[in-house]
Amino acid sequence: MAGSKGAGTIQESCECRKAKGYVMFDVLFALFLFSLGFGVLFELTAAALSESSQATSLMEGANLAQETMDQLAAHSWSENIACGDCIPGEAVEGTQGKFCWHVYSQWQDIPQLLKVSIEVTWTERGTPYQYKLETLYAVE
Repeated sequence: MAGSKGAGTIQESCECRKAKGYVMFDVLFALFLFSLGFGVLFELTAAALSESSQATSLMEGANLAQETMDQLAAHSWSENIACGDCIPGEAVEGTQGKFCWHVYSQWQDIPQLLKVSIEVTWTERGTPYQYKLETLYAVE
């Protein structure tokens, strides 16, 4: 009996060591999967923040173009031309923060139509961006 009891103990300890090896392997594999998933989530978050920043800049550029167009439309075109805010055939430039805006205007085929283009440009992380707004105004 004692011999069989001792033999059983050796066999049980071998099985226990094998089980501990599998547990260690399972833990390492789980850590690998967790690390991989965490890395992917981190990259997705970083990309989302970058896209959000670009979208915010585009929105600010579009708002600046619309605001400039609204300021021109609030006054008579003869007044805008006299003040130099809009000169047909030439460009008027200005800056606001990181944005640079240009107002281009030209007479169309019919002298009462003035085509006004506002172009807002900016650079973000070395990449140039542009937003352009155009409209036609009837000038009397």
